[in-house]
Amino acid sequence: MADFVARLGSRGSVPGEVRSTWDVPAYVAATQRAGLDDEVAAIERRARARRRMDPDRLRAILGALADPPAGELNKARLGAVAGIPPTTVSPYVDVLVELGVVVLLPGSRAAAAKRAIGRPQAVVADPALARHLAGHSAAELAEFAGRRALAPLLRASVAAELLRQRPASAVEHRVAYLRERNGLAVDLVIELPDDSLYGIEVRTAASLRPHQFVALEALARRAGPRFRGGVVLNTATVGHQYGPRLWGLPISSVWDWQQPGARR
Repeated sequence: MADFVARLGSRGSVPGEVRSTWDVPAYVAATQRAGLDDEVAAIERRARARRRMDPDRLRAILGALADPPAGELNKARLGAVAGIPPTTVSPYVDVLVELGVVVLLPGSRAAAAKRAIGRPQAVVADPALARHLAGHSAAELAEFAGRRALAPLLRASVAAELLRQRPASAVEHRVAYLRERNGLAVDLVIELPDDSLYGIEVRTAASLRPHQFVALEALARRAGPRFRGGVVLNTATVGHQYGPRLWGLPISSVWDWQQPGARR
């Protein structure tokens, strides 16, 4: 079973040797699946079997949650997008969480965080479902201009996968995101029991650039010795050591860490 956090902290893991067969077309292909209209209908049936709710409102909430597929759980925004009163949003979100369609990513509680936003992000767990609900075609995502829409899908996929792996991980940890009121934001933060942490950013580019590490470097300065490392996950097919405690890894390494000589 994949255990990204354990591999990340392993002394035997060498980021520069991590390999991947995934490229942008492969990540886009992961958002394609036949029968998604039927799956949405099945979700609606399962939700209504649990609670009495309006099917049109449920579908509208699904659409609002999927665009973006990982956004802060702001009920006023969801209500405005879905066209329903904010006071009626909670039961719809709750049942989607119960069904596993949506997972909640908590705000960071790390000591290094200052004035961090505490409310969770609502993450649509299935990237194919999220793309379908948001109305983006796979062909659109495959184009360079479609990277703006692909990026949040990739971030949501990584967040959902890390949350899925956490209960069975060999390393006790907490998966969170960081957005501070003063502007510092990091896509994902892995918090360890000793108050040390990793920062993770997700990018659609295949190359590493200095600006991609700005938030991670700021987090490193803030955390000091508690900063274990910063990772930019991208669409490259090989890992790369960028600097001290900073590296790039293929996005697919989150679920399939391939390294020469590593035990699989």
